[in-house]
Amino acid sequence: MVTQLGTYDDSLDFGSLNLAKSVGICLGSRLERLQGKKVIFSDEERSLVPIDGWGTRSSPYCATTITTIAPLMENTIIASVDSSSIQVAETEEGALYGVKCGIALAFGGHSLMHFKIGPILFYLTEEAAKDSKLDSRLAKLVLLDGDYAKRLLRVRVERVVQTELSAHLVGSVLLVDGSLRSSIFEDQDNSMAKIAENCTLYRNKLVGISKSTKFKILDRISAPLAKVPSPAFIEVGMVIKSLVRNSIGSNLLVKFERSSPVLRADVVGNCEESLGRILGNDSVARGYPETLRLAHHISTFTATEVTCLKSHILTKYDVTELATEDIRRTLLSSISV
Repeated sequence: MVTQLGTYDDSLDFGSLNLAKSVGICLGSRLERLQGKKVIFSDEERSLVPIDGWGTRSSPYCATTITTIAPLMENTIIASVDSSSIQVAETEEGALYGVKCGIALAFGGHSLMHFKIGPILFYLTEEAAKDSKLDSRLAKLVLLDGDYAKRLLRVRVERVVQTELSAHLVGSVLLVDGSLRSSIFEDQDNSMAKIAENCTLYRNKLVGISKSTKFKILDRISAPLAKVPSPAFIEVGMVIKSLVRNSIGSNLLVKFERSSPVLRADVVGNCEESLGRILGNDSVARGYPETLRLAHHISTFTATEVTCLKSHILTKYDVTELATEDIRRTLLSSISV
Protein backbone atom coordinates (compact mmCIF):
# COMPACT_ATOMS: atom_id res chain seq x y z
CA MET A 1 0.00 0.00 0.00
CA VAL A 2 1.25 3.53 -0.78
CA THR A 3 1.01 5.89 2.20
CA GLN A 4 2.69 8.83 0.49
CA LEU A 5 4.06 9.62 -2.94
CA GLY A 6 7.74 8.92 -3.24
CA THR A 7 7.72 6.30 -0.46
CA TYR A 8 8.80 2.85 -1.59
CA ASP A 9 6.69 -0.10 -0.37
CA ASP A 10 7.56 -3.77 -1.05
CA SER A 11 3.86 -4.64 -1.24
CA LEU A 12 3.74 -2.97 -4.66
CA ASP A 13 6.26 -5.31 -6.28
CA PHE A 14 4.25 -7.17 -8.91
CA GLY A 15 7.02 -9.09 -10.61
CA SER A 16 9.07 -6.39 -12.32
CA LEU A 17 6.58 -3.63 -11.39
CA ASN A 18 7.72 -1.12 -8.80
CA LEU A 19 4.88 1.39 -8.84
CA ALA A 20 5.64 3.42 -5.74
CA LYS A 21 9.24 4.04 -6.79
CA SER A 22 8.19 4.97 -10.34
CA VAL A 23 5.54 7.39 -9.10
CA GLY A 24 8.00 8.91 -6.66
CA ILE A 25 10.45 9.58 -9.50
CA CYS A 26 7.96 11.28 -11.82
CA LEU A 27 6.11 13.21 -9.08
CA GLY A 28 8.22 14.53 -6.24
CA SER A 29 6.24 14.48 -2.99
CA ARG A 30 8.40 16.29 -0.43
CA LEU A 31 5.86 15.73 2.33
CA GLU A 32 8.49 16.60 4.91
CA ARG A 33 8.02 20.22 3.85
CA LEU A 34 4.44 20.07 5.15
CA GLN A 35 5.66 19.85 8.75
CA GLY A 36 4.27 22.69 10.88
CA LYS A 37 2.40 24.43 8.03
CA LYS A 38 -0.99 26.17 8.33
CA VAL A 39 -3.58 24.33 6.23
CA ILE A 40 -7.22 24.54 5.15
CA PHE A 41 -8.80 21.31 3.97
CA SER A 42 -10.21 21.62 0.46
CA ASP A 43 -13.79 21.09 -0.62
CA GLU A 44 -14.40 20.22 -4.27
CA GLU A 45 -17.85 21.84 -4.16
CA ARG A 46 -16.84 25.15 -2.56
CA SER A 47 -14.11 27.77 -2.73
CA LEU A 48 -12.66 28.15 0.77
CA VAL A 49 -10.31 30.79 2.16
CA PRO A 50 -8.97 31.20 5.72
CA ILE A 51 -11.10 33.62 7.77
CA ASP A 52 -8.10 35.49 9.19
CA GLY A 53 -5.94 35.14 6.11
CA TRP A 54 -2.69 33.18 5.77
CA GLY A 55 -0.79 35.29 8.27
CA THR A 56 1.81 37.98 8.07
CA ARG A 57 4.47 36.15 6.09
CA SER A 58 5.74 38.56 3.46
CA SER A 59 5.23 37.90 -0.23
CA PRO A 60 7.31 39.39 -3.04
CA TYR A 61 4.02 40.30 -4.74
CA CYS A 62 2.47 42.12 -1.77
CA ALA A 63 1.46 45.68 -2.56
CA THR A 64 2.97 48.42 -0.45
CA THR A 65 0.18 50.96 -1.06
CA ILE A 66 -3.23 50.47 0.54
CA THR A 67 -5.91 52.97 -0.51
CA THR A 68 -8.88 53.49 1.81
CA ILE A 69 -12.34 53.96 0.30
CA ALA A 70 -14.68 56.68 1.54
CA PRO A 71 -18.41 56.44 0.65
CA LEU A 72 -19.21 59.01 -2.02
CA MET A 73 -22.63 60.33 -1.03
CA GLU A 74 -23.65 61.56 -4.49
CA ASN A 75 -26.85 60.00 -5.80
CA THR A 76 -25.79 57.53 -8.48
CA ILE A 77 -27.57 54.62 -10.13
CA ILE A 78 -25.86 51.29 -9.46
CA ALA A 79 -26.91 48.71 -12.07
CA SER A 80 -25.88 45.09 -11.51
CA VAL A 81 -26.19 42.25 -14.03
CA ASP A 82 -25.88 38.49 -13.63
CA SER A 83 -27.05 35.49 -15.64
CA SER A 84 -27.27 31.70 -15.61
CA SER A 85 -27.88 28.93 -18.14
CA ILE A 86 -28.99 25.31 -18.01
CA GLN A 87 -29.42 22.41 -20.43
CA VAL A 88 -33.09 21.50 -20.64
CA ALA A 89 -33.23 18.67 -23.19
CA GLU A 90 -31.35 16.80 -25.91
CA THR A 91 -32.29 15.59 -29.38
CA GLU A 92 -30.43 13.59 -32.03
CA GLU A 93 -29.37 16.81 -33.76
CA GLY A 94 -28.55 19.06 -30.82
CA ALA A 95 -29.56 20.30 -27.39
CA LEU A 96 -32.04 22.75 -25.89
CA TYR A 97 -30.83 25.33 -23.37
CA GLY A 98 -32.42 27.95 -21.15
CA VAL A 99 -30.90 31.32 -20.16
CA LYS A 100 -31.99 33.81 -17.51
CA CYS A 101 -30.61 37.27 -16.77
CA GLY A 102 -31.18 39.41 -13.68
CA ILE A 103 -30.84 43.20 -13.40
CA ALA A 104 -30.93 45.00 -10.04
CA LEU A 105 -30.75 48.78 -9.51
CA ALA A 106 -29.90 50.83 -6.41
CA PHE A 107 -29.90 54.59 -5.88
CA GLY A 108 -29.05 56.76 -2.90
CA GLY A 109 -28.36 53.81 -0.63
CA HIS A 110 -31.64 51.98 -1.34
CA SER A 111 -32.79 49.29 -3.76
CA LEU A 112 -34.63 50.90 -6.64
CA MET A 113 -36.05 48.09 -8.79
CA HIS A 114 -35.14 44.76 -10.37
CA PHE A 115 -35.93 42.92 -13.59
CA LYS A 116 -35.85 39.32 -14.78
CA ILE A 117 -35.16 38.57 -18.44
CA GLY A 118 -36.15 35.08 -19.50
CA PRO A 119 -36.08 32.18 -19.35
CA ILE A 120 -35.08 32.33 -23.02
CA LEU A 121 -34.87 29.02 -24.88
CA PHE A 122 -32.15 28.24 -27.46
CA TYR A 123 -32.02 25.10 -29.60
CA LEU A 124 -28.38 24.59 -30.62
CA THR A 125 -27.80 22.52 -33.76
CA GLU A 126 -25.29 22.69 -36.61
CA GLU A 127 -27.72 24.84 -38.60
CA ALA A 128 -28.27 27.18 -35.64
CA ALA A 129 -24.50 27.54 -35.24
CA LYS A 130 -24.16 28.52 -38.90
CA ASP A 131 -27.01 31.03 -38.63
CA SER A 132 -25.27 32.58 -35.59
CA LYS A 133 -22.09 33.04 -37.65
CA LEU A 134 -19.98 31.22 -35.09
CA ASP A 135 -16.36 30.43 -35.88
CA SER A 136 -16.22 26.86 -37.19
CA ARG A 137 -13.96 25.60 -34.40
CA LEU A 138 -16.01 27.36 -31.72
CA ALA A 139 -19.20 25.92 -33.24
CA LYS A 140 -17.80 22.39 -32.99
CA LEU A 141 -16.77 23.05 -29.41
CA VAL A 142 -20.20 24.21 -28.22
CA LEU A 143 -22.01 21.45 -30.14
CA LEU A 144 -19.86 18.73 -28.60
CA ASP A 145 -19.57 20.07 -25.05
CA GLY A 146 -22.66 21.16 -23.11
CA ASP A 147 -20.65 23.19 -20.58
CA TYR A 148 -19.15 25.32 -23.35
CA ALA A 149 -22.58 25.74 -24.93
CA LYS A 150 -24.07 27.00 -21.65
CA ARG A 151 -21.20 29.41 -21.22
CA LEU A 152 -21.56 30.73 -24.79
CA LEU A 153 -25.27 31.43 -24.35
CA ARG A 154 -24.84 32.99 -20.92
CA VAL A 155 -22.00 35.25 -22.06
CA ARG A 156 -23.80 36.41 -25.19
CA VAL A 157 -27.09 37.21 -23.46
CA GLU A 158 -25.31 38.93 -20.58
CA ARG A 159 -23.15 41.00 -22.94
CA VAL A 160 -26.21 42.21 -24.89
CA VAL A 161 -27.86 43.39 -21.67
CA GLN A 162 -24.65 45.07 -20.47
CA THR A 163 -24.16 46.78 -23.84
CA GLU A 164 -27.69 48.23 -23.74
CA LEU A 165 -27.26 49.46 -20.17
CA SER A 166 -23.85 51.00 -20.88
CA ALA A 167 -25.33 52.99 -23.79
CA HIS A 168 -28.49 54.20 -22.00
CA LEU A 169 -27.23 55.04 -18.50
CA VAL A 170 -25.32 58.27 -17.87
CA GLY A 171 -23.04 58.95 -14.92
CA SER A 172 -23.87 55.58 -13.34
CA VAL A 173 -21.99 52.50 -12.17
CA LEU A 174 -22.43 49.26 -14.10
CA LEU A 175 -21.61 46.26 -11.91
CA VAL A 176 -20.65 42.97 -13.54
CA ASP A 177 -20.40 39.60 -11.81
CA GLY A 178 -16.89 38.36 -12.54
CA SER A 179 -13.75 39.86 -14.00
CA LEU A 180 -13.64 42.33 -16.89
CA ARG A 181 -12.06 40.34 -19.68
CA SER A 182 -12.71 39.59 -23.31
CA SER A 183 -14.15 36.16 -24.07
CA ILE A 184 -13.97 33.88 -27.08
CA PHE A 185 -17.72 33.44 -26.69
CA GLU A 186 -18.70 37.12 -27.17
CA ASP A 187 -19.47 38.73 -30.52
CA GLN A 188 -17.81 41.93 -31.75
CA ASP A 189 -20.91 44.11 -31.49
CA ASN A 190 -21.45 43.19 -27.83
CA SER A 191 -17.95 42.69 -26.49
CA MET A 192 -16.53 43.69 -23.13
CA ALA A 193 -14.29 46.20 -24.94
CA LYS A 194 -17.39 47.76 -26.53
CA ILE A 195 -19.12 47.94 -23.13
CA ALA A 196 -16.06 49.66 -21.64
CA GLU A 197 -16.02 52.10 -24.57
CA ASN A 198 -19.70 52.93 -24.04
CA CYS A 199 -19.12 53.50 -20.33
CA THR A 200 -16.30 55.93 -21.06
CA LEU A 201 -18.42 57.76 -23.65
CA TYR A 202 -21.43 58.14 -21.34
CA ARG A 203 -19.40 58.82 -18.17
CA ASN A 204 -20.34 55.52 -16.55
CA LYS A 205 -18.06 53.50 -14.28
CA LEU A 206 -17.62 49.82 -15.12
CA VAL A 207 -16.77 47.50 -12.23
CA GLY A 208 -16.41 43.72 -12.28
CA ILE A 209 -16.40 41.91 -8.91
CA SER A 210 -15.41 38.26 -8.52
CA LYS A 211 -16.58 36.17 -5.56
CA SER A 212 -13.56 33.89 -5.95
CA THR A 213 -10.44 33.60 -8.07
CA LYS A 214 -8.46 30.70 -9.48
CA PHE A 215 -5.22 32.65 -8.94
CA LYS A 216 -4.19 31.44 -5.47
CA ILE A 217 -1.37 33.99 -5.31
CA LEU A 218 -4.04 36.67 -4.78
CA ASP A 219 -5.04 35.04 -1.47
CA ARG A 220 -1.49 35.63 -0.21
CA ILE A 221 -1.28 39.16 -1.57
CA SER A 222 -4.50 40.14 0.20
CA ALA A 223 -2.96 39.69 3.68
CA PRO A 224 -2.27 43.44 4.26
CA LEU A 225 -5.95 44.28 3.70
CA ALA A 226 -6.96 42.15 6.69
CA LYS A 227 -5.26 44.65 9.03
CA VAL A 228 -7.09 47.70 7.66
CA PRO A 229 -10.14 48.62 9.81
CA SER A 230 -12.00 50.37 6.97
CA PRO A 231 -12.95 49.70 3.32
CA ALA A 232 -9.79 49.68 1.22
CA PHE A 233 -8.15 48.28 -1.91
CA ILE A 234 -4.73 47.43 -3.27
CA GLU A 235 -3.66 47.32 -6.91
CA VAL A 236 -2.59 43.95 -8.32
CA GLY A 237 -2.39 44.84 -12.00
CA MET A 238 1.20 43.63 -12.35
CA VAL A 239 0.19 40.16 -11.16
CA ILE A 240 -3.06 39.87 -13.12
CA LYS A 241 -1.67 41.18 -16.39
CA SER A 242 1.27 38.77 -16.13
CA LEU A 243 -1.24 35.90 -15.96
CA VAL A 244 -4.08 37.14 -18.20
CA ARG A 245 -3.71 38.90 -21.53
CA ASN A 246 -7.30 39.99 -22.15
CA SER A 247 -7.98 41.81 -18.88
CA ILE A 248 -9.64 45.23 -19.14
CA GLY A 249 -9.24 48.15 -16.73
CA SER A 250 -7.41 48.36 -13.41
CA ASN A 251 -7.04 45.17 -11.35
CA LEU A 252 -7.64 45.40 -7.60
CA LEU A 253 -8.21 43.45 -4.42
CA VAL A 254 -10.93 45.21 -2.44
CA LYS A 255 -12.53 44.92 0.99
CA PHE A 256 -15.87 46.73 1.42
CA GLU A 257 -16.26 46.28 5.17
CA ARG A 258 -13.96 45.93 8.18
CA SER A 259 -14.28 42.15 8.58
CA SER A 260 -15.59 41.22 5.12
CA PRO A 261 -13.88 38.90 2.62
CA VAL A 262 -11.35 40.33 0.18
CA LEU A 263 -12.69 40.29 -3.37
CA ARG A 264 -11.07 40.73 -6.74
CA ALA A 265 -12.31 43.78 -8.64
CA ASP A 266 -11.63 45.19 -12.11
CA VAL A 267 -12.45 48.86 -12.68
CA VAL A 268 -12.76 51.02 -15.81
CA GLY A 269 -12.55 54.60 -14.56
CA ASN A 270 -11.24 56.18 -11.39
CA CYS A 271 -10.94 53.32 -8.89
CA GLU A 272 -11.43 55.31 -5.68
CA GLU A 273 -14.43 57.18 -7.08
CA SER A 274 -16.04 54.08 -8.59
CA LEU A 275 -15.82 52.05 -5.37
CA GLY A 276 -16.85 55.09 -3.31
CA ARG A 277 -20.02 55.48 -5.37
CA ILE A 278 -20.86 51.82 -4.76
CA LEU A 279 -20.43 52.30 -1.00
CA GLY A 280 -22.51 55.48 -1.06
CA ASN A 281 -25.41 54.15 -3.12
CA ASP A 282 -25.61 50.38 -2.64
CA SER A 283 -25.87 48.24 0.47
CA VAL A 284 -22.79 46.07 1.01
CA ALA A 285 -23.99 43.80 3.83
CA ARG A 286 -21.43 41.02 4.48
CA GLY A 287 -19.01 42.79 2.15
CA TYR A 288 -20.76 42.16 -1.16
CA PRO A 289 -22.92 44.65 -3.13
CA GLU A 290 -26.59 43.90 -2.52
CA THR A 291 -27.54 44.58 -6.16
CA LEU A 292 -25.13 41.89 -7.36
CA ARG A 293 -26.52 39.46 -4.79
CA LEU A 294 -30.08 40.24 -5.89
CA ALA A 295 -29.21 39.93 -9.60
CA HIS A 296 -27.69 36.51 -8.88
CA HIS A 297 -30.82 35.24 -7.13
CA ILE A 298 -33.08 36.63 -9.86
CA SER A 299 -31.09 34.88 -12.60
CA THR A 300 -30.94 31.48 -10.87
CA PHE A 301 -33.25 28.79 -12.24
CA THR A 302 -35.70 27.33 -9.73
CA ALA A 303 -36.99 23.75 -9.81
CA THR A 304 -40.47 25.10 -10.59
CA GLU A 305 -39.20 27.03 -13.60
CA VAL A 306 -37.41 23.96 -14.97
CA THR A 307 -40.59 21.88 -14.59
CA CYS A 308 -42.62 24.59 -16.35
CA LEU A 309 -40.11 24.75 -19.20
CA LYS A 310 -40.34 20.99 -19.74
CA SER A 311 -44.14 21.14 -19.69
CA HIS A 312 -44.11 24.04 -22.16
CA ILE A 313 -41.86 22.11 -24.56
CA LEU A 314 -44.00 18.97 -24.37
CA THR A 315 -47.26 20.82 -25.10
CA LYS A 316 -46.04 23.55 -27.48
CA TYR A 317 -43.77 21.59 -29.82
CA ASP A 318 -45.39 18.16 -29.93
CA VAL A 319 -42.20 16.38 -28.88
CA THR A 320 -41.96 12.80 -27.67
CA GLU A 321 -40.18 12.20 -24.38
CA LEU A 322 -37.99 9.09 -24.45
CA ALA A 323 -37.34 6.84 -21.47
CA THR A 324 -33.87 7.35 -20.02
CA GLU A 325 -31.39 5.69 -17.70
CA ASP A 326 -28.45 6.90 -15.62
CA ILE A 327 -25.46 5.09 -17.18
CA ARG A 328 -23.20 5.80 -14.20
CA ARG A 329 -25.70 4.35 -11.76
CA THR A 330 -26.31 1.35 -14.00
CA LEU A 331 -22.60 0.54 -14.28
CA LEU A 332 -21.81 1.21 -10.62
CA SER A 333 -25.05 0.02 -9.05
CA SER A 334 -23.30 -2.42 -6.74
CA ILE A 335 -21.18 0.42 -5.30
CA SER A 336 -22.51 3.39 -3.36
CA VAL A 337 -22.23 6.46 -5.69
